[in-house]
Amino acid sequence: MLLNNDNFDNFSRVGYNKNVEIEGLDRFTKNLEKHFFSQVTIRNCSSTTNSVNLVVELDSNFELLETLHYFTKETWGNFNCPENSFAGALTQLRACNELAIEVEELSLFFKDTSIIVNRIYDQSIAEQFENILISLNEHFEFFTKGLTELPYEIYIPVFEDDLMENEHTLLMNIQSGNNSAQDYFSFWGLYYYSEDDASVYDLKNRSIINGNLQMLNR
Repeated sequence: MLLNNDNFDNFSRVGYNKNVEIEGLDRFTKNLEKHFFSQVTIRNCSSTTNSVNLVVELDSNFELLETLHYFTKETWGNFNCPENSFAGALTQLRACNELAIEVEELSLFFKDTSIIVNRIYDQSIAEQFENILISLNEHFEFFTKGLTELPYEIYIPVFEDDLMENEHTLLMNIQSGNNSAQDYFSFWGLYYYSEDDASVYDLKNRSIINGNLQMLNR
């Protein structure tokens, strides 16, 4: 298994740019806290003052299965109200600013696991967040090994090495918008306490596999 833990750690080391004023950020934060029942931390990880790349962290007091239950009951996330959903709140935030605003990473911290979602094309996280939650619910039995073990970290997505020439090619594909929504629903990276190395979950076949997959370095 070539799912390198260093790849997962690299993005968290990026320096945060504190010199850019973001209008409406407080309203955006409070919206997320209200509808996701979480403590919200937002950082600007862009290296220039010409754009805003956000890391959004939702720290919840729920377990993942509880959250998925509330999500299916439409009481968590407010996805049934487009204006106040994650995507709607982000649209309002973008409207308050002249600079381009992108969510580079969304981190969901639950009592029993963490889920890290990375951007793979423009506005991909906002566009696919609800569908990712639907997939987490649909595949819960399978990536928990028949409900016997929940991964303590889930990385969405990971990529097959043989689908690209090298990591630089993948980065160029992402920057040019050549990746698609389906990439979120192909492979996820999983860490279990019972396993020394990372595992990979194949959504198409609903199975945990061995293979050469890696997280995108930022």
